[in-house]
Amino acid sequence: MSLDAPGSTAPRAARREPSPPDERVPHARQGAALAVALRVIAAGPLVVLACIWITFAILSPLFFTSSNLTNVLVQSSPTALLALGALVVVMVGSLDVSLGATVGLCTIVGALVFKNHPSLEWLVVPAAVATGLAVGVVNSLVIVVLRFGNAFIVTLGTAYVVQSLSYVQSGGTQIPNVPGYLQALANDDLLGVPGPVVLVVAAAVALAFLLNRIVWGRWIVAIGGSADAAGKVGIPVGKVLFSVYVIAGLFAAVAGLLTAGLNSAGGPTDLTPVLLAIAAVVIGGASLTGGRGRVWATLVGALILGSITNGLTLLNVSSNWTPFAYGGVLVAAVGIETLRNTVERQLRVRQARIQAEAA
Repeated sequence: MSLDAPGSTAPRAARREPSPPDERVPHARQGAALAVALRVIAAGPLVVLACIWITFAILSPLFFTSSNLTNVLVQSSPTALLALGALVVVMVGSLDVSLGATVGLCTIVGALVFKNHPSLEWLVVPAAVATGLAVGVVNSLVIVVLRFGNAFIVTLGTAYVVQSLSYVQSGGTQIPNVPGYLQALANDDLLGVPGPVVLVVAAAVALAFLLNRIVWGRWIVAIGGSADAAGKVGIPVGKVLFSVYVIAGLFAAVAGLLTAGLNSAGGPTDLTPVLLAIAAVVIGGASLTGGRGRVWATLVGALILGSITNGLTLLNVSSNWTPFAYGGVLVAAVGIETLRNTVERQLRVRQARIQAEAA
C-alpha cells in the first residue's frame, strides 16, 4: 500500500523528484570555448605576421614568391639569433644592450684571426665564441657578483667599451675575407634549406630544450616572477643570473659568425642590432618585467621585422621610413600585449569559476 495517499502531506524528501538536467555539459562547452580563446590570444604574433604578409602580398606581387620569402628568412636570421640571446635575459626581468656591439667585436676577432693566420682558419669560430662568452662573463661579474647598479646601465657601458674596442681593432672599417666555411654556412643550402635558417632552427631547438625540459628553465621563469621569492625556496638565483648573461653572449657570438659569413667581412656595429632583437622579443609577447617568453614567438617577432624591411624595399619606400614602421609595430605590440594580458586574466578567472562550478 502506498504511503502517499491522495491529498497527503508527506515530506518533500520522501517524494521522487525528477532528476535535474546535467549542468556539466554547458560548463564543459564554456570551458572548451575559453581554452580556444586563450590559444588564439597566445597566437597573437602569428596573427600579426599573417596580417603583414597579406598586406604586402596585396601591395606587391613579388612579396609572396618562394624566392622572396627565402630572402626574408635569411635576412631575419641574425636578428633572430640575437633575439634568442636577448630572450633569456628578458625572462629574468633584465636587459643586455651590449649584445649588438658584441656581434661586431666577434666578427672583427674572427676576421683578424683569419687575416693574420690563414692557415689556422679553424681557430676563427673558437676565437669568436670565446669573445662573446668573455663579454657575457664580464657582464655577469659586474652585475651579479659585484652588484654594480642597474643591469641596463652596466650593459650600456659594456656596449660602449666593446664598440670602442671594435673601432680600435678594425680602424673603423670593414676587415674583408672570412673562412670559406662561414661563407658556405651563410650562402649555401642544406637539403634545400638555407644555411642561416638551419642555424636558427638548431639554436632555437637547443634553447627551447633548455627552457622547457630542464630545471634551469623553470628557475628562469621563477626568478623573472620574483627573484626574492625564488631565493627563499632554494633556487640559486646568483648562479642562474650569471649563466643568463653568458648564454646571451654565446648567442651574440653565433650571430656574429653568421653576420661575418653573410657580409664576407668583419666590422663594428652600433646599438641597432640589439634594439631590433629586443623589439623582436617584445613583439613575440615576452614580458619586460620577466617571467614569460617563448622561443617560437621570439622567432616570429624577428620575422615580422624582417618582413617589414623586405616589404618596404619591394615597394620602393625610402629606407628612412623603416625605423618609423619598426616603431609603429613595436608600440602596437606593447598595446596589444597589455590588452592581451587583461583579456587573458579575465578569461582565466572565468575558466577557474567554471571548473569550480563543474566540480
